[in-house]
Amino acid sequence: MNKFSKTLVAAALLAGAGAANASISVLGSTDATRELYFQAYDSVSKLTYSLDLGITLLDLVNNYSSETYTISRDLSSDANWTAMTSVATYNPANVQYVLAVGRSSKLFITQKEGNPLPAYDAPLTTSGVATVITNHAQEINVGLENNPALNVSKLVSDTEPAKTGQWASGGNLPDNIWGTTGGSAAAVAYGQKADFWYANRTDVTKAAGQWLLSGNTLEYKVFPVSNVPLPGAVWMFGAGLMGLLRATRRKWAVAE
Repeated sequence: MNKFSKTLVAAALLAGAGAANASISVLGSTDATRELYFQAYDSVSKLTYSLDLGITLLDLVNNYSSETYTISRDLSSDANWTAMTSVATYNPANVQYVLAVGRSSKLFITQKEGNPLPAYDAPLTTSGVATVITNHAQEINVGLENNPALNVSKLVSDTEPAKTGQWASGGNLPDNIWGTTGGSAAAVAYGQKADFWYANRTDVTKAAGQWLLSGNTLEYKVFPVSNVPLPGAVWMFGAGLMGLLRATRRKWAVAE
């Protein structure tokens, strides 16, 4: 076993199954068994962390429009996450993340906040993109058992054999998942919110919630809209304008 071991998020699951490894992004043949994967990549240490979230494609299809649907994962107890974030060169500024799941003619994928998933050819390419996502899930699963009951994490280096779950699959980065048409921005910087898009053969829709990787927490929810404070110059301008109006009123009062 190489030094970047395949570690269960919950060790009890492994013991109960009696298996040495489990699966990431279960490659089920139905929406109810195909699961969402999360990947984070440190561009300096060249490490890719992958996690099967245990969230099925069917779960997402049924809940993507809900404003109350939430997902939260605490990564602090995950040995692989700890291994990546404990490297001497680790700096969150060097980390990007992506989430994706696809099957047949439907898929979900992250996009940088405010970047729309290219809609002009989505109905034509959805099936092909879902296949690309599935192929990458198969690469992540190399060396792991395909067992839908077990959700695990995996850590691999760019120096390990190619196509075993690295961030760049055969040279194709997450932003290329959508194809060569351009306009996709699936990889999102650590600490930045990610929009979540649903595409099928007929439509492309942004989910109600957003993803955020911050600290040791990955979460999906509808985040509150922050109030943007007005610049100090605006307040000064307003105060000056009110003073001018008061002076003008006094001037007219004296003239009368």
